[in-house]
Amino acid sequence: MKKIILFFTFSVALNVYAQQDKIFIETNYNTFSHSSLSDFQQEFKADLNNVPLKTIDDFPANIGFTIGYEIIDANTALFLSYNSTGGKLSYSDYSGVVRLEEALNAITLGGIYYVNLSKQKNFRIGFKGFTMISSLNIDSYSQIFDNIEQSTVDFSSFDFGLGAQLNYEYPISFLILKANIGFDLVLGTKLKFSENSEAYLINNANQEVNTGWSGLRTGIGIAFPIQ
Repeated sequence: MKKIILFFTFSVALNVYAQQDKIFIETNYNTFSHSSLSDFQQEFKADLNNVPLKTIDDFPANIGFTIGYEIIDANTALFLSYNSTGGKLSYSDYSGVVRLEEALNAITLGGIYYVNLSKQKNFRIGFKGFTMISSLNIDSYSQIFDNIEQSTVDFSSFDFGLGAQLNYEYPISFLILKANIGFDLVLGTKLKFSENSEAYLINNANQEVNTGWSGLRTGIGIAFPIQ
């Protein structure tokens, strides 16, 4: 009899979770394809061939964060994400320091449409559409003996993308554990100079330098059903 009651309680809990909207938060691990920015960094390194600069960072994969709201009746969710990565060149010796840092950040706003792949509605595929507000900060610093030079240049772009992800959820007590894995394809636009929107970042071949956020997306987090 106790087993029947427990089974009934668990079934009711699953049904309640399935009918309620959810607020969710995730920690993400994302890869990127910043080949355009990586090539630009290598050009800068080659331009200063008299200084043996070392590549410290070359726009690696990084941790990101997502918060969202899922509308159960519409099989959709709205989400807001943050991603960051960057590049760094550096060299130092007894005479001083030369350093170039490129900090790249993006805030993503988008939506997901879910298609259920199981009767329990806990295994789904999600199709994403989104826009990204990207910012690139290039900071150069050199100190040769007592002579110090430093400059900072800021760029920004509006990027657009599509993606797909597999989602799995598991209810525990009053919350839901969730995990996902997928891929985003992002179309990068011009990185415009913050002080002059008519100017934008180009490489030595006079080609546009774009952000290149496309890559693998993974996430693990929790969701809270709400009335």
